[in-house]
This record gives sequence, structure tokens and C-alpha cells, in this order.
Amino acid sequence: MQTQIPIILASHGPFAQGALECAQMLMGEQQNIDVISVLIDSNVDNLRQQMHDSYQQLNSGKGVIILVDILGGTPCNLAGELLLNHDDVLLFCGFNIPVLLEVLNNRESTLNDVKSAIEEVFPQSCIDVRQVLDSQRETSIDL
Repeated sequence: MQTQIPIILASHGPFAQGALECAQMLMGEQQNIDVISVLIDSNVDNLRQQMHDSYQQLNSGKGVIILVDILGGTPCNLAGELLLNHDDVLLFCGFNIPVLLEVLNNRESTLNDVKSAIEEVFPQSCIDVRQVLDSQRETSIDL
């Protein structure tokens, strides 16, 4: 079996954990997945460290897929810091159970293949954060 691309699921509240549990009910136990839940009493510095530690521990050379709930929310912003510092991070926001299932079904391929699968199947509901950041960077350069 090929090495599966690791996944970090991050959300406000317990959504990411619940999504993983639902996916595992449908597809069986999954390996190399971390969940980060932003709770009311969470410390942002601790969450940042948890995100960084998850990336470091999971990444075996194929990169890491990070799925977050809301563009611009704390989970997305923390994952965005990784995205800016590492070329092997694929970050999508707006994930739901069908998106997670699609990613799980494609994680034995490359980051690029997973990106293409998400964009093909969920063009309206998932946003590639790297594209958003690149677009904003181009706009600010044009000014």
C-alpha cells in the first residue's frame, strides 16, 4: 500500500472531530489524521503550536492536506501560517463530510491530484486558500 498523504482537520468547536468520526463509520479507521478544535477557552499560541507540531509529526515527505471550516477563521489563519512557510501544504476551507470522503478516497495520490479532485467535485463549496492568498498578493502588487 502506498503512503497516504496525512490530513489535519481543524474547526471551530467539535465539528472536525465529528466529521472524522462520521467518515470512519463509513470508510473504516483512518491513519495519519490529526484534529484541532478551536474552543471558546483555547489559547491561540497553543493552537499555533499544535498546528505546527501536527504538520511536523505527520509529514513524511508527501506533504499535508489541511481542511478547515471557515475562510478567515482562526483554524484557517493558523493553517495559513503553515501554508505561507511550506510549499507542501494543501489548504482548503469550507470542508464538509462529502469533501472529507473525497479526500480520503484520493489521499494515496499526490497533493496536486487531491487538489484537482476537490476542485472538480466541489468547485462551489471548497476554497483553495493558496489561490486566495496568491490573488490578494497580485492585487496588492498591482496597486
